Amino acid sequence: MQQNSIYIEAMEMVCSAGLNKEEIFSSLLEGKTGIKQHSDFLSDGTRCAIGRIDSEQTFNELLIQSIQTLLDNATLNNFHHTFLAVGTSVGGMAWAENRFIEDKGSLQKIELKKQSIHAIAHTLKQAFNFKDAITFSTACTSSSNALVFAKELLDAGAYEHVLVVGADEISLTTVNGFNALGVLSSEGAKPFDSKRTGMNVSEGIGAILLSHQKNHRTSDIQLLGTGCSSDAHNITNPHPDGVGAKMAMQEALNNAKIDASQIDYINAHGTGTMANDTAEGKAVQALFEHKPYLGSTKSITGHTLGACGVIELIITAMAMQQEVVPANFNLTEQELNELNLPNKNLSHKINYALCNAFAFGGNNTAIVLKRVTHEN
Repeated sequence: MQQNSIYIEAMEMVCSAGLNKEEIFSSLLEGKTGIKQHSDFLSDGTRCAIGRIDSEQTFNELLIQSIQTLLDNATLNNFHHTFLAVGTSVGGMAWAENRFIEDKGSLQKIELKKQSIHAIAHTLKQAFNFKDAITFSTACTSSSNALVFAKELLDAGAYEHVLVVGADEISLTTVNGFNALGVLSSEGAKPFDSKRTGMNVSEGIGAILLSHQKNHRTSDIQLLGTGCSSDAHNITNPHPDGVGAKMAMQEALNNAKIDASQIDYINAHGTGTMANDTAEGKAVQALFEHKPYLGSTKSITGHTLGACGVIELIITAMAMQQEVVPANFNLTEQELNELNLPNKNLSHKINYALCNAFAFGGNNTAIVLKRVTHEN
């Protein structure tokens, strides 16, 4: 085993499908979606399907609670020597919107540190006193890029522990922005279905503690490789053949020093939009001739935007732990027949998995996980 092997020491998440990682994974296996129709987000009152966290606690309270739960399950007593890497697409935008609306258009109560893109990091540094922090905001790859940076810090020996947090709270600006692009659905997303109608904007929090120190109380899940690309095909749409997506996946395989044929499961970005799913599907077809299991979990969790990279990496890690491939919920008529998209949960040993996240401007990431057992 490599001296600098990087492990997931602890993890936690919250989204519309559940208030902790166990609830969310159970929802995935049971087909219990957190997506519901709402009429109070679009300016014209049109109903749209989105994912809101069902809790009386505020988003920041849930954020702090999630990190505390993670800390309780880690080998650390505190985060005083830990680096914090945050990925978020909106930061404190929702908080600022609420203050603006409550004060009837006044900006007097808008605080810079609470409304900026660094708001998540600011809140967590106040609560837990991290050694230092950085924020990534690259739309839907935000927390995936934070994970890539965390691996680089650990590879370089700069830190022993890095906490990666992906967090995005639903805001009016975000929902209306995606609606203006014509990709917001009025029903639950149907990733990879030929009759899909769009995506579901959702909120969520995901946190992963990465470390060189393997913790026997958690699964032996290793972050093995990362890959990035920036094809810049279009400001919003991916290359129709998934050129950038394929490049990122191949780079992740190269970084992990494994062959494409070793991947057992791919957690797709799979937003449910026409452009993304076709492009991603073509990229997977071109690179993985052995047809590994492929699935999108966004029909259950919704698209948690900048948080999706961390949340879906946790889901992938749990699938490896429990040796199960989650079904593609809502999929009835797949568009690309060569893809291996299971429509029911499958018991399957997953030794190597790939997790994708793609964003505006052709910003693409892919991350390889390995399950380390006594057999390997």
